[in-house]
Amino acid sequence: MTNLFYPILFLALAVLGMVLKKTYYAIPIRELKRRAQQKNEDAKKLYRAAAYENSLKSLLWLFTGLMSALSLILFARQLPIWLSVLIVGPILWIVFSLIPATRTTLVGTKLAGFLSPFLSWLLNYLHPILDRAASLVESKYITPKHTGLYEREDVLELIQMQQNQNDNRIQDEELDILNRTLNFNTYKVRDILTPRTHVKAILEDDTVGPVLIDELHKSAQDFVLVRESKKGPFVGTLEYDSLDLSSSGKVKDLMEPTVYYLHENDSLSEALHAFFVTNHPIFIVVNSFEEYIGIRCV
Repeated sequence: MTNLFYPILFLALAVLGMVLKKTYYAIPIRELKRRAQQKNEDAKKLYRAAAYENSLKSLLWLFTGLMSALSLILFARQLPIWLSVLIVGPILWIVFSLIPATRTTLVGTKLAGFLSPFLSWLLNYLHPILDRAASLVESKYITPKHTGLYEREDVLELIQMQQNQNDNRIQDEELDILNRTLNFNTYKVRDILTPRTHVKAILEDDTVGPVLIDELHKSAQDFVLVRESKKGPFVGTLEYDSLDLSSSGKVKDLMEPTVYYLHENDSLSEALHAFFVTNHPIFIVVNSFEEYIGIRCV
């Protein structure tokens, strides 16, 4: 039994190496730094070593690999090779596969915090060598990190996951803005237009005065469409804010004699582009039969 002390010890140290690696990298380094700056004691201790990033990771991988190899060699010297593999194999599977996938524990956190001063002292000397070696290996043999995002739906799913995350600190309003932005181009002009039944139109020969201004005020429209005749074509738009009690004359003298159109099936991106190009605040919306069905304002 005494002869198995060192193999078991090295195997336990290999497990320790993976526990430390899991604990130091359970939280992204930028978040760990934030928590350390906010005077979180555990984060402050962990960050001392985690700040070395790839150098710490390389050191822990080397330590874990060395301890695992020594354990297997010493077991093989004391036991038949098949029994050594049978004992060490499942334990190494736990070390390299199961432990990284499990949650961090209070014991692991305290242990990592306790060892941080020693690891940071050691890395202070080894960092130039380990960092250069890690960068070399990473550039030649390791696949660059992938976001896991391929399409817009993947980003929307990520936002939904973020909203349900217990330690989420992004405000719901900000996530909602992101969600709406990503969904912006899925909407059509017909989804957000003001229907023609709610739109007031006036004639170009109407007289501008207190009565008309009052009617426009009650309609609560910033812009009103101007027709040539009651059922005639649109010939312009009139801005309510451009009128006051001293305004007079005919509507055609004060209106903007330019009319722009959007199709109901145009996307909101296309509509936004039209707003930028024309610098016009109101568009008449038509359907596939070129029938007037409503308006869209900025």
